[in-house]
Amino acid sequence: MTLLFVCITSISATGDDPKRDVILHKVIPTTRSIVEVPEATISNDVLCVSFRSSGMYTLCISDRFGSPVYISTLPADGMEYSYDLSGIGEGVFTLTLEGVSGVYEGCFSMN
Repeated sequence: MTLLFVCITSISATGDDPKRDVILHKVIPTTRSIVEVPEATISNDVLCVSFRSSGMYTLCISDRFGSPVYISTLPADGMEYSYDLSGIGEGVFTLTLEGVSGVYEGCFSMN
């Protein structure tokens, strides 16, 4: 079973480039359990991600065609990690985090 996710972005007006939240959802949800979900925001072409789980995760950003445009690792330890996305261009992208506790996806736009 695959979870269909809705892309929702909240914007807080703080200067010229508002901070945008990337809403992440677990792709294959488990039932009757508490699931920690990663937190992600974008401001000034910088993606900030934190995750209170433990273990290493693969962070992949794909364009609207599903082609990866950025790949990195995320050590899930509760700390916040920053990734410079200034080189990926404009458009709608999908952020995917994959690791020991599952796969999480969310979408965002760069303009």
